[in-house]
Amino acid sequence: MRFDFTDEQEMLRRSARDFVARVAPAEQAKEWDEQGDAPALFKALADVGWFSLPFPVEAGGDGGGPTELLIIAEELGRASFDVAMSYIGVFIPGMTLWEWGSEQQRSFVREQVMTGKRRLAVSLSEPDAGSDAAALRCRAEDRGDHFVLNGQKAWCTGAGVPDTSLLMYVRTGASEPKHQGISLLLVDPQTPGVEVRRVPTLARHILGTNDVFLQDVVVPKSALVGPQDRGWEVMLSNLELERVLICGGYLGAAQATLDEMLSYGQQREAFGRPVATFQALAHAMADLQTEIDAARLLAYRAAWLHAHGLPCGREGAMAKLKGSETYVAAARLGMQVLAGHGFSTESVMSFRYRESIVATISGGTSQIQRNAIARSMGLRTY
Repeated sequence: MRFDFTDEQEMLRRSARDFVARVAPAEQAKEWDEQGDAPALFKALADVGWFSLPFPVEAGGDGGGPTELLIIAEELGRASFDVAMSYIGVFIPGMTLWEWGSEQQRSFVREQVMTGKRRLAVSLSEPDAGSDAAALRCRAEDRGDHFVLNGQKAWCTGAGVPDTSLLMYVRTGASEPKHQGISLLLVDPQTPGVEVRRVPTLARHILGTNDVFLQDVVVPKSALVGPQDRGWEVMLSNLELERVLICGGYLGAAQATLDEMLSYGQQREAFGRPVATFQALAHAMADLQTEIDAARLLAYRAAWLHAHGLPCGREGAMAKLKGSETYVAAARLGMQVLAGHGFSTESVMSFRYRESIVATISGGTSQIQRNAIARSMGLRTY
């Protein structure tokens, strides 16, 4: 088993790291978070052409695989996890639309998504359907040549960013059994009856978190993505890859957090010596580096499995679990090492701390990941 990158992958890694240094250093990511948007980031991502990387060559894409995508996700995560999601959160639903969509929808992916002219955001959760996603109740009534949508979606990341279309999971059939009767629709948030309302949050302000209210929203039948009432199957089709790439964002953020506390600890002196040389802190940072490397190995193992067409549900859950919890641990230790400086909202570390808190919640909670791992071991969970 090899643990190195190919020459092309190493070139991609250097290019992605250079992108972060030029366009999105951590200080800039913090500023974007505080102002609540980052239009320059989306334009820069489009300019480097990475939105076309995951798509097949015959579609006009670059045919990049899971490892290449994970490399970019990890490097973008060094700026912030939200910066990484500004990339991941567009092409994952784009891949779903390409895989399951009509020819018209595939043209939309080629002409709008792959070029960065238009973004995509997933709208799945509801006030009473988060971890239990199949419990969604937002209804799309079939009226023959169109659907009429009513209900509320919640926690929609990026739904309020300009030039964004929503891939929205709704109930079109019976609610029992709950995993059936779900469909996926491509919805323009500018459609009459759609209201996108931003939710105040501790962090993740570059993309923003939103509630979406639907009142008698008319959507044409051509907006249906994949078979009607089989939306659960559609949703699961890219779940494994999404978990792996999300872990990449956590890895980059955790490693950058450790690098920042190490740099500070080597310069800040107490009792006549750098604070990083005190054994209590040195051992804590050594343990953290070990945890980051363990999470990295889990992520790249899952990416390798996915690239070779092998099941990686268990491995993806492990990577997501380890990556998210490691980022939280890194930010917590960073605050301890930087002490009063970290507590100041002027510091990047305070931004890391705010952003890390939701890592074990969004994209599937730690408890849900443990459930998935336990089930893969033959254990029933309640």
